[in-house]
Amino acid sequence: MHENIVRIKAVANILKGLNQPCVFVGGATVSLYSTQKALVESIRPTDDVDVVTEVASYADHSQMEEKLRKLGVVNDIESGVICRYKAQGIIVDIMPITSQALGFSNRWYADGFRHAIPYNLDHETEIQIFSLPYFLASKWEAHKSRGANELRTSRDFEDMVYVFENCKDFDEQLLSGPESVREYLSQELSELLQHPDFEEALYCHMESARYGASPEKLIAKIAAGLNLVLKT
Repeated sequence: MHENIVRIKAVANILKGLNQPCVFVGGATVSLYSTQKALVESIRPTDDVDVVTEVASYADHSQMEEKLRKLGVVNDIESGVICRYKAQGIIVDIMPITSQALGFSNRWYADGFRHAIPYNLDHETEIQIFSLPYFLASKWEAHKSRGANELRTSRDFEDMVYVFENCKDFDEQLLSGPESVREYLSQELSELLQHPDFEEALYCHMESARYGASPEKLIAKIAAGLNLVLKT
């Protein structure tokens, strides 16, 4: 089992004690979207595990932190990140789905949380993750919020490329999202395909590039998926 999955499983078991829904997001979950399970071990290890949960206010957030401390989850004060904790030595970012609690969020966290889907890590552990459209939308929104335009060094874009490359029913899953997220992805990915560095950045992050694959086939796959979305 890949170390990302081992960490997610450990965190999931700890957070059961919160007795509130938690959804796993971010780079640690990217391999869960692969339809080629043999390739899961090739994914890069992440530094942390990201979780989103519903916290309506700062007072609610303080109450949640008290519960976390009782579970042995402590603030990672040295990091300087307000939503960062340590659980059994694992770095965990626990983020609210709206900005009301801590003053920040990702615009797709709330809808992604409401439309989360179950995923069985093994026969013992079931977690909730974003459906593929919300994973991609939240990743692209995160990339933009970092003020970054450099696709070749973007970890968020790297995760998106992994999904493009390793999810064989990518186009069908795009259609599974509600209209709002489909429209967002249609607009943003259509513009992304026109980015002057898109092909080079895609090649930089493609796993198959090391075996001589070119980005043209993957670009065609992305474009075909967008065409299906545009027709709906």
